[in-house]
Amino acid sequence: MMPGNDIPRVPMWIERLHPDKAVHLFIFAVFAFLLVDGFRKPGSPSFIIKYALLLAMLISIFIGGTTELLQGWIIPMRTADWKDFYADGIGTLTVIVALWAHRFLKQE
Repeated sequence: MMPGNDIPRVPMWIERLHPDKAVHLFIFAVFAFLLVDGFRKPGSPSFIIKYALLLAMLISIFIGGTTELLQGWIIPMRTADWKDFYADGIGTLTVIVALWAHRFLKQE
């Protein structure tokens, strides 16, 4: 979370593709995956293992929302962007749904 004037500028044609949304989606997909993986490690409490997907989803979405709000309130020359928050949520939910489907299909 750096000040807006420290963010490197990109050519306008790249900016029109909204690469920052893809970055948000990717980062939060990886974050959610790593949370689930960590929660499911041997030795974790059974409650954490059982609800790993739900906990990872809630934590990821909370962090995404919190970082956007902090950007808008605290960081100079930055604004909170709901589209970034949506991209965070989509990245998170993509991984959560994929892991849930994998677990569900594996049980059959």
